[in-house]
Amino acid sequence: MQEASKEQVVIRPQAGFQEMFVRSNIDFVVGGGVLNSGKSFGAVLSVAEPSLDGRFRACFLRNNLDDLKAGGGILDTFTEAYGEKGCKITESGNPHVDFPSGARVDVTHLADQDKNKILQRFKGRQYDLIYFDEGTGFTWTAFVTLASRNRGKAKWTGKMRMTTNPKRSHWLRKFLDWYIGPDGFIREDRNGKIRYFYINGEIVDDVVWGDTKEEVYRVCKVKIDAKLKRINRGGGKATYEDLIKSFTFYLGSMSENKASLERNPDYVGSVAMMGEREAQAQLEGNWNVDADEDLSAPIPSTSASHVFLNDEARNGDGWVTADLADTGTDNFLALAWDGLHIIDKLILMKSTPRMNAERLEMFAADHNIANNHIIYDAVRGTYINDYIEEAIPYVSYRAPMGLYGRMARQLKDECYMRLVECIKREQLSVDESVAMSIYQHQNMKEQLTFQAEFLEECAVVRFKEVGSGKMTLLTKKEMNAMLGKGRSMDLLDPCAMRMLPLLEYPYGEELTATMVLDGGNDEEEDIYKRDEVNIYDEVW
Repeated sequence: MQEASKEQVVIRPQAGFQEMFVRSNIDFVVGGGVLNSGKSFGAVLSVAEPSLDGRFRACFLRNNLDDLKAGGGILDTFTEAYGEKGCKITESGNPHVDFPSGARVDVTHLADQDKNKILQRFKGRQYDLIYFDEGTGFTWTAFVTLASRNRGKAKWTGKMRMTTNPKRSHWLRKFLDWYIGPDGFIREDRNGKIRYFYINGEIVDDVVWGDTKEEVYRVCKVKIDAKLKRINRGGGKATYEDLIKSFTFYLGSMSENKASLERNPDYVGSVAMMGEREAQAQLEGNWNVDADEDLSAPIPSTSASHVFLNDEARNGDGWVTADLADTGTDNFLALAWDGLHIIDKLILMKSTPRMNAERLEMFAADHNIANNHIIYDAVRGTYINDYIEEAIPYVSYRAPMGLYGRMARQLKDECYMRLVECIKREQLSVDESVAMSIYQHQNMKEQLTFQAEFLEECAVVRFKEVGSGKMTLLTKKEMNAMLGKGRSMDLLDPCAMRMLPLLEYPYGEELTATMVLDGGNDEEEDIYKRDEVNIYDEVW
């Protein structure tokens, strides 16, 4: 870093996150991940060297101007970092920061994030650096629209910076997915790793990633070449490398922000008092929880996330459950189970009834699961019994039949209620190979992991009371609308089907009551031996 002028005395960044964030030359950098990790101070220090260039122009943004002007806000942070002689702060009108070299940082807000309003407001403006303070306050549309203003005349230009705290429901969660582990935390082995991206469409799902620019180009070649042809009309020399941006994420740590902790040693305890969800997101940096989630949701995001952290809920009792797609508009999805542990999945798209039945039977055989332990959606797949006579039909609209059946209106409601309890009691688990596998769906452009789809479907489960204390799920149409992207509850439905042979047992005893032992003494086998007649043996 160049030496500052005599008037510009700059406090050096703290080791760790701040230093990496300040010194990075990557095109787009997102940093932070927890409260009080020195994010704002790092952002202010990131313009120290480029501000020595009088042509340098930057824009610091937040979605509320009052937050920028308030005590302890960005303007105060500039004064703290550079001193009154190192920069001149103008708070009235259009707030900005002037440096002795002539460089300037505009400090503004974006309360109205309508695309047309942004284009009108920033028309003609050019910035070498655009900084988004509290990234979860900005929509995807606002981000990409403002990125079009990211060009300037300074030597150090074309940079975007963003600091953020975690939020599962925000587009950043998907954008940062490669950096985030199954537990929701930033993976240490990927923290600070450089990747490359190109926005090959209109939404965050259209972002194409690669470990090199060439790798991204191979995927997006058609669109990139067409764009280059237009750009280079008249003798331009732009290449695909100019259109593909570099990116990295730097994880902040509260323990690294020694200056703040020395001033406020009790701050950690104050954040912890905000509650489990808030503490996990803001204090621990967990991207699988959402501090703003609907508290009425039956499945808390923390419980849904734990499904992928729980010990394997195996008991030797093998089952296959299948949500069928006999019309070709939805997925055929089958899950293989050992107890309440999902060990494998099978997805078919645009399949035929015969193919569904044949593949379903083969899938069960692959896992040594008998045909009479196959449960299938009998509303859309009545044909299955034509091919697999022993398979068990799941008729979702039938009357409830289990121990807690009086609380539900229909069988599907009863099964979902038990599924919710299993998730909240940490009785459900998923094999890591399944969790991280791609969840394919013909109505989605992007590739989601099995885990991501599970979390999204859990987030939209809702019940309503229908009289006499009975509960029923919202209609499939209502939950599908909340889920979005033309999807259906194709993953949770077969999870709920797995509850069918467990309905007669008290909550919490599902695994022990249905345990299958190989060998062992007769006394142990008698303890866990199932009744010869079970509800799933009945003809429905």
